[in-house]
Amino acid sequence: MNRTTVIATCIVVTLIGVPTLALPEAKDGSGVGYFSGLWTGHTFFGATSSYAQTTDTEAPAAEAAPSHTRPESSGSAGILLILLLLGVATIFYFLKIQRPSLPDFSGITGRDPAIDKLPKRRSSAARQQLSVDSVTSTDKATFQQLLTDVQKAWSKQDLNELRQFVTPEMLNYFSAALADNTSQDIQNHVEDVVLLRAEILEVWTEQGTVYVTAGLRWSARDYNLSLTKRPGERGYIVEGNEKTATESGEAWTFVQSPDGKWLLSAIQQ
Repeated sequence: MNRTTVIATCIVVTLIGVPTLALPEAKDGSGVGYFSGLWTGHTFFGATSSYAQTTDTEAPAAEAAPSHTRPESSGSAGILLILLLLGVATIFYFLKIQRPSLPDFSGITGRDPAIDKLPKRRSSAARQQLSVDSVTSTDKATFQQLLTDVQKAWSKQDLNELRQFVTPEMLNYFSAALADNTSQDIQNHVEDVVLLRAEILEVWTEQGTVYVTAGLRWSARDYNLSLTKRPGERGYIVEGNEKTATESGEAWTFVQSPDGKWLLSAIQQ
C-alpha cells in the first residue's frame, strides 16, 4: 500500500466517523438505535422506519427522551475528537516515514584497480592524438601475441615471465592480483587463447611516447582451481570449466618503449 492509498483511507474513515457520531445527536437521543442499525445491517433501517412512524403519535415520549441521552451525546463527541486526532497522527506518521532519504556520497566503491594503471593524461598540449591508421599490421600482430603471452604467464603465476611483457606498474598490479588469489586458495588458468576480434580504439603520443588502446575479444578455457584440493576431488574446480571455452573482452593499452618494444600498460574490463 502506497502513501496516497493510506492517506485516502484515513480521510475516508474520518469522514465516515463524523456523520456516524453526529447523527445520533441530531436525532434527539436515537443514538442507541443508530449504532444498533450500523452493526446489524437491516436492523438499522427498521429502527429508522419505526422512529418515523411513531413521531406523531408518541410525541410526549419523544420529548422526555433527551434527558436520558445527553451523556451519550457527550460520549459521541469525545469519540469523534479521538478519531480526528488519530486520523491526523496517522497522516503525519506516513508522510514522515515515506520521505525519501538523501543519497550517500561518503565514498566510492567498486573501483577497478586496473584503472589506476592507465597512462596519465597530463594536458592537451602534452597529449597529441594520432590516426588509428598509424598502427601497422606488424603492431597488431604484436598485440595479439602479447595477449597470448600475458595470459600464459599469468596462468603459470610466473612474475619473471610477465616482466617481459608488461610495464612495472602493471607487474605490480598482477603481483597483487596473484597474491589475492593465493590468499583465497585459488589459482586462475586462462588457456588456449584464440583472438576473435580486435579494434584499435585510440592512438596518441605523450611526451614522445606512443600509446595504443585496442578492444580485444577472445575465447579461452578460463577456470579457477583450488590450491587445497587434488585433481578429481570434489571442489577442485572452484569456478569455470577446464574443458569448455568461453568468450571474454577487455580494452588493453600498450605503450612503446624507447627501443621500439610494445608492453602492456593498462587493462580495462
